[in-house]
Amino acid sequence: MPLLFMRLVHRIGRRAWRGPALVLLGAAVTGWVLIVVFEEPGAEIKQPLNYVWYFFVSGTTVGYGDLFPTTAGGRIGGVIVVVAGLTAGLMLFAELTLWMAKGRTMKANGQAQLHHKRHIVIIGYDRDGLRAIIQQLRADADFLKVPVVTIFWEDQLTGENPDQGVYDVVAYDDTAFGRACLEDARTVLVAGRTDDETVRVMLSVSAHLRDHDRSHVHTLAGVHDGGRRAEITRALELIGPDIEPVDIDDPAVVAVAIRNPGVAGIYHNLASTLDADSSLYRVDIPADAGEWPRLDMAIFLLRRGSTLLAVGESHRPNAHFRLAAHPDEIVRGGQSLAVVAPDRPEIPWHELPAAAPATSSG
Repeated sequence: MPLLFMRLVHRIGRRAWRGPALVLLGAAVTGWVLIVVFEEPGAEIKQPLNYVWYFFVSGTTVGYGDLFPTTAGGRIGGVIVVVAGLTAGLMLFAELTLWMAKGRTMKANGQAQLHHKRHIVIIGYDRDGLRAIIQQLRADADFLKVPVVTIFWEDQLTGENPDQGVYDVVAYDDTAFGRACLEDARTVLVAGRTDDETVRVMLSVSAHLRDHDRSHVHTLAGVHDGGRRAEITRALELIGPDIEPVDIDDPAVVAVAIRNPGVAGIYHNLASTLDADSSLYRVDIPADAGEWPRLDMAIFLLRRGSTLLAVGESHRPNAHFRLAAHPDEIVRGGQSLAVVAPDRPEIPWHELPAAAPATSSG
């Protein structure tokens, strides 16, 4: 029996907070028994809720004086409560403070277990690039409060997270994906230091998501070398058909790809050669050519094998081009067009039907 008791004490003592907690519990029970036994019948302090209040204010040495024992036995119970509060209570409070401080330190150093859902995980740490991506995301009201977690390699972040409150950090190890709640994320972006590293890490990410039956998580692979994009894309397709390559060096493109799954490839094509058999051309509309609805212009170009991408405000080299069409927008002479076509288009302006004249009511 003594051996079993000693083992129990040893197991409890391994957690520093358990000893003080048990002392407080024992003092509460002992004080309650003494007060119930020795205090006069009908005494307010004997009522359970009143005793809990008395135990709290006496154990913390506040001592409001609204409740107190009047008999010798009850006062012994009160002394036990006060002494336990002064010793075990202070020890328990100290342990709680240390535990909270340790938790903050572990979170700042990337050692803590996070508890996010529907968040964004970025594997690979570059502070400037990470902050730029988050800044772009926060401009969208739907992503204003979405948590961001970055998993960093051993040599990428020394010391504590310098941007606490902006993103959380997780140190890369065998438990990193679980501690970052990878399986509960809405988007996972792998931003390796090289494209080959990105492919290797994406293998681990896909395996983790499959093990947790989370194949629906949006996955992005950051590509550095545009010249190897086709090769990297083929490698990623072997890992998973839904992995999107994205140009990691452009934070705006990365943010758009995170917000809108499926558009990363479109951005890449627009920034390079669009398609293998098409290019992007700028066509200036002669100043005296006339005016047409933008919809009519787009249909006319489609019938000639070209696609109207954007309309520029003028012929100036730095003219602003607008991709989104305004309702009933009119395209006029003196503006410019951004057109996707196999070859530079020659547009017969005289074959375009003129815009219908506006009708006035009243």
